[in-house]
Amino acid sequence: MAAKRVDNGREPDVSNGKDNAVAHWSRCEAALIGSRVTVAAADMDGRYTWIFNAPGELPSELIGKLDHDVLPKAVSAALVGAKGAVLRTGEAQQLDLELTGERGPRWYSVTVRPHFDKGEVVGTVASFIDVTDSKVQEEHLRIVLKELAHRSKNLLSVIQGIARQTAENASLTAEFLNRFNGRIFSLSRAHDILTDADWRGARVFDLVQSQMALYAEDRLASVIMEGENGFLRPNAAQYVGLALHELTTNALKYGALSRDDGMVVVRFEASPAAPSLYRFSWRETSSAETREPSGRSFGLLMLTEVVPTSVSGTAELTFPSEGVRYELDIPKAQLLP
Repeated sequence: MAAKRVDNGREPDVSNGKDNAVAHWSRCEAALIGSRVTVAAADMDGRYTWIFNAPGELPSELIGKLDHDVLPKAVSAALVGAKGAVLRTGEAQQLDLELTGERGPRWYSVTVRPHFDKGEVVGTVASFIDVTDSKVQEEHLRIVLKELAHRSKNLLSVIQGIARQTAENASLTAEFLNRFNGRIFSLSRAHDILTDADWRGARVFDLVQSQMALYAEDRLASVIMEGENGFLRPNAAQYVGLALHELTTNALKYGALSRDDGMVVVRFEASPAAPSLYRFSWRETSSAETREPSGRSFGLLMLTEVVPTSVSGTAELTFPSEGVRYELDIPKAQLLP
């Protein structure tokens, strides 16, 4: 295919006037300096004849040299192949190249075109556009989408487990819907806190307040929070939020939050059992009669098995006369510094 003449990147014809050529050259330099665009020309043998605005990853002393003299083997092979295709077909070629220099890896979108002089093809002109920021953003988006897919699968698994266990412990559809919706709302509140923190995690006391606000905002003054306001990783935050839902709704129905004299102390601190653990504790005191469950409800299963297993910890739920006690030991690995 015959090559089409293009003016973009054409080397100045000094026979038409030295002053015009110098002015043309100066305008090209002024337009490119400070930009992310590099333009370089090479002759039919592939030797560089001129270059504007060479980036740090490309040596400025390119004139007279070949690609394999100045570029890594894989990069030079790709560029030489593109230039060869341009000279054979007369059509522009595009490719992406990665170069590493003092600033680290940089990515370039490269377009190679025929270089004309007086209507004849005398070589190639290549433009290099730095697209590193776009590449970094693309990689960040890819990671975010991958993480979102992982979280979505994990969330669906949690919801399926909640639905199955709630159904097994509900005799009526209305009862199932009421309990199931409550647990999903609880999970949603935990996710709201995680979203506000860009899914890095959630503070323990923020989880307590969010669950209380959902069901017992008027009793928030009856809840005392002590110790460290630890920053839980996302998975731990989800399950501690679910544990708080079970504890809060039970306290509203039967325990400390069902009486005006009732109090709840929530404490989070380094565990006295082991230096590698943190302990979350919920302690109720009131005049209400403490009743130990007669069966294995889903709430009981959630507190004693599902939550501790999901955070790689252990839990103990007891029913002394003064009120419900719940202690959850969580490995430090489930917290952010």
